[in-house]
Amino acid sequence: MSTHQPHKSIFTLGSRYPRQIGWLRIVIGIYLVVLTAILYSTGHGGRWAWLLLVAAALHFALAGRLFRIAYRKHDRRLRV
Repeated sequence: MSTHQPHKSIFTLGSRYPRQIGWLRIVIGIYLVVLTAILYSTGHGGRWAWLLLVAAALHFALAGRLFRIAYRKHDRRLRV
C-alpha cells in the first residue's frame, strides 16, 4: 500500500457510490429488524438479539451519513 493512497475505514466505506451503499445499508438494517422480530416471536430471541437492533441502528446511522455525503457532492456539482 502506497502512502499516497487514502485510508479506508468503516465510516468512509461507500464514499465512491454513497447513494447505492446508503440504500444497501437501509436494506440490511430492515433485514436485521425483521430478523429480530421473527426471533422474538418464535421464542428464540435472547438478550443477544438486542445486539441485532444495535447493529441495525448503526446501519441506519451510517446510511444517513452516506446520504448527507451524496447530497453535498451533488450540491457541489451544481455550483460549478
